[in-house]
Amino acid sequence: MSSLSNQSLIEMKNIIAEISLQAAKIIMKNINSPIEIKQDNTPVTKADIESDKIINALLNKYFPSIPIVSEEREFPKNSFGNNLHWIIDPLDGTKSFIEGNEDFCVCIALTYNKKPILGCIAHPPTEKLWLGGARIDSVMKEKKFNYRNINCRDIPSEGPTIAISRHHAGPKLKEWLSCLTYYEEKRVGSALKFTLIAEGKADIFPRTTSTYEWDSAAGQAIIEGAGGKVIQMNNDAMIYGREDKKNPNFIAFGRSNWTKFIKEKV
Repeated sequence: MSSLSNQSLIEMKNIIAEISLQAAKIIMKNINSPIEIKQDNTPVTKADIESDKIINALLNKYFPSIPIVSEEREFPKNSFGNNLHWIIDPLDGTKSFIEGNEDFCVCIALTYNKKPILGCIAHPPTEKLWLGGARIDSVMKEKKFNYRNINCRDIPSEGPTIAISRHHAGPKLKEWLSCLTYYEEKRVGSALKFTLIAEGKADIFPRTTSTYEWDSAAGQAIIEGAGGKVIQMNNDAMIYGREDKKNPNFIAFGRSNWTKFIKEKV
């Protein structure tokens, strides 16, 4: 699989776009579906489960040799380290989904050599899509319109716009934000924060609370295809294929050097 060409990635991109839209439609058919609480004390709905089923079925149909890591399933033995594998979140933003707002999405990513090389995020309420990777341009598509390229923006001189989670802020984030000279906030749930940066609608997304690889992989690929980066808070590269799938704290940002807005070292 080390010989995956850019053309292969483009072909795979088109397939996962269709898969994510099918999952998105299933999610919308299961609005107000019953809620259960998993062993880790997080909610899961019928929409999560049905979306997971269709994504797994179609990925296995088109790419039977590539293992799949899903938030809703046990991890395959060959989905660790450098191995090529899918990472999916069939319904990212379950809390938002349950609350009745629209900050939820479908995330599908392909990882290889411990990094995401292709990502897709779909927004079920609007059927909007974002796709891309470091080796291919990132694009977005609104329903009934053609794909268009997207790019991270240069941070405005008056200061950055920070994408912040609706549900996962906490004291560490407040401390981090206090080190900036000036900023505006956009509060958004789920991996949609990555898409704001990729489209040039926000500049920085700091994450200082617990996440897993399926929370960031697709978004990282899309941001990198739009000219941005996602790195650990200590400036090390993000690493995928961990046995427990847990992420370190990270920061996603666009093209410009955001550090010039820091009062002192974070």
